Amino acid sequence: MPATVSAWVARTFAAISLGAACLPAAAQLTDRAGKWEGSVQVKYSDSRDIHGSNGSEAKIDDAFGFGLGFAYNFNDHFSLGGDFAWSLPDYTTTVTPAAGNGNNSYNVSGYMETFSSHAVATWNLFARPFTPFVSAGVGGTWIDTNVPSGPTTSFCWYDPWWGYYCDTSTPTHSDTYFSYNVGAGLRWDSKQNLFLRALITEQWLDVGGTVGSPSMTQFRMDVGVRFR
Repeated sequence: MPATVSAWVARTFAAISLGAACLPAAAQLTDRAGKWEGSVQVKYSDSRDIHGSNGSEAKIDDAFGFGLGFAYNFNDHFSLGGDFAWSLPDYTTTVTPAAGNGNNSYNVSGYMETFSSHAVATWNLFARPFTPFVSAGVGGTWIDTNVPSGPTTSFCWYDPWWGYYCDTSTPTHSDTYFSYNVGAGLRWDSKQNLFLRALITEQWLDVGGTVGSPSMTQFRMDVGVRFR
C-alpha cells in the first residue's frame, strides 16, 4: 500500500477510534461474549506485480472475490475463528529464457484460481456495538495458474449410476503456499444479532526463491449473524 494511503488509513482509524471512545455509557452494551458468529464476505484485491529471476514477471490484475467466515467470541473483545476466500484474478506473465536457451521471451495471459483458508484472531477495542478492531490470520493459499503442465489425456470409467463414461483432462501448474495476514477495520453490532464489518488487510504469500513473500492489499465487507 502506498505510504500516503497507509497514512490516511491510520489517521482515519485513529479518529474513528477516538470518536467511539467518547460515546456515552449507554452505548457500551453488547452481547458478543459467549456467542458464535458466521459471515458472508465480499473482498476486493488490489493489483500486484511480482518479479522473478532473469527479468521474468507476473502482473496480477485487481479482482473481486467472495468468502465465508466463522468465529467464537470468548468475550466482548477477543474472538477466534476461520476465514475461507475464493477469487479468479486475471494475469499476464513474461517468461524469459535461462542461460543457454536461445529462445525469445514470451507472454502468457489467463486467469488463476485462488483459495485461501486462515485461522484468524480478532481483538475488538471496545465492548460496544460500534468498535474498531485488529486481526491476524495464518494458514495456506492454493493457486492454480491454469497454465498446462502436460498434454491433454482421455480416460474412461464405469459409473454405478451413469454407466460407461469418458472425458478429457489437461493438468495445470498449481501449488499450495503458506500465507498470513494482518488487518484493521470497524465493526457494528445490531440488537437483532446481525453485524457488519469493514476492514483492510495485507496478506503475504510465502512463495520462496527469488520471488520471496509478495504481499497484496485487500479490502473487505462482511455481513454476519451472531448465534449461540
